[in-house]
Amino acid sequence: MRDFTTKELEKLSIDGYKIWQELKYNQTLNRDELNKLKDEKFVKMVRHAYNNVPMYRAKYDSHGVDIDQIKGVKDIAKLPIIEKDDLIDNFPHNSLAEGYTIDNVQTAITGGSSGKVVRVAYSDDTMIERVVTAYRIYHMMMDGYPDHYRQTYVYTGVYPFASLPEGRFPLTHIWTLDSVEDSREKLVASKPHMLTLYPSKLKDILTGLSQDDIEAIRTNLKCINVKSEMSLQQERDQWSEIFGVPVLDEYGSEELAGTVAAQCRHGGYHIWEDINIVEVVDEHDQVIEDEELGELIATNLYNWAMPIIRYRQGDMIQLKPEGETCGCGRIFRQIGDFKGRSNSKFKTREGKEYSPGYLLDVGYTRLMKYGEHLASWQLIQDTLDNVYFDCIPTSKMTEQIKVDIASEIDNLLHNNFDVTVRFVDDIKITPRGKRNQIISNL
Repeated sequence: MRDFTTKELEKLSIDGYKIWQELKYNQTLNRDELNKLKDEKFVKMVRHAYNNVPMYRAKYDSHGVDIDQIKGVKDIAKLPIIEKDDLIDNFPHNSLAEGYTIDNVQTAITGGSSGKVVRVAYSDDTMIERVVTAYRIYHMMMDGYPDHYRQTYVYTGVYPFASLPEGRFPLTHIWTLDSVEDSREKLVASKPHMLTLYPSKLKDILTGLSQDDIEAIRTNLKCINVKSEMSLQQERDQWSEIFGVPVLDEYGSEELAGTVAAQCRHGGYHIWEDINIVEVVDEHDQVIEDEELGELIATNLYNWAMPIIRYRQGDMIQLKPEGETCGCGRIFRQIGDFKGRSNSKFKTREGKEYSPGYLLDVGYTRLMKYGEHLASWQLIQDTLDNVYFDCIPTSKMTEQIKVDIASEIDNLLHNNFDVTVRFVDDIKITPRGKRNQIISNL
């Protein structure tokens, strides 16, 4: 995604405050009020999609959907589930709403966890709401998020801005692919109130931190937000003990315009029901009872440029009962159990290890650079000496790009392996339709 322009930052400052007031208020609704809000937003989004997006009109017509009979969330199962292939095959012309083109939206590329690369579009207004929903998460995690608080953001790509006007909500970016020493230096120097990063990157950085470094980081630190990878509560508790602050998990998706659920300081794993509707289905796509493990199907309620309705995300979750409350007082429903992808780490002959988070970004940054040339990728360590980058090439792939990818990956892995790029027809997936992008055969 590109950086916000000065005009967009000014618009964010004005519109963002109004959105913040609404999102803040939504947390105080009772269950009946929240369900009414969800019904209104859901019906509006479904009708917008049917009337303005060719993909949905064709999909709903072919399934015999009477759009006038969709009167609330209770009717959601009357709509067909949207697959990743639907988004891939229809992007951009048939998946963007009328009035939006590829030239007046921002786009993002997902990592292709189903074996396919998915492109998603957001309007400027959606991007503004996405930013404000992120601030709501930070506010929840830190029990308040004043505009002078500094966040250090360790991630694949740069956040769309380094601060709001007048230096409010300053943010320091550290590349995930930075070395442990560079990451350590930047982190200590940034003196963050909030640290946001992959769990595996936190493990990496910890190996290079002295006790003095940890004490320096703890000076302002209020919370650590881990995201984009699986982590265990036991691990988060251990990190919390080291840094003396809560370490909380966030679950999000590019397709769903950011965060779907996040932990509060009381440990509740809250679904942001006012912006996303979450269903859990069995192997026959039938909605299952609470506390049963099933596949996550989600609907976003604010991306008007590219609606995402009943989308098969692919992860497995379990919902707590609707009436179960949390010590924080929020009535948003909670995730009881969550099972995402589990990736491997690579080891060198000398004993050096590359974490899953680092390896994911080795592949993902190739995807961002060569997205028109490859449709999917998988990084495989076959032996202590050999690594394969398997990819499904598009018609634009060339032998020179193949050579360039191999050279770049070799450099990122510090010449510890013999790197080979292989063109393949398919990427192996798990029975749940997911695939591990990082595989070690050791």
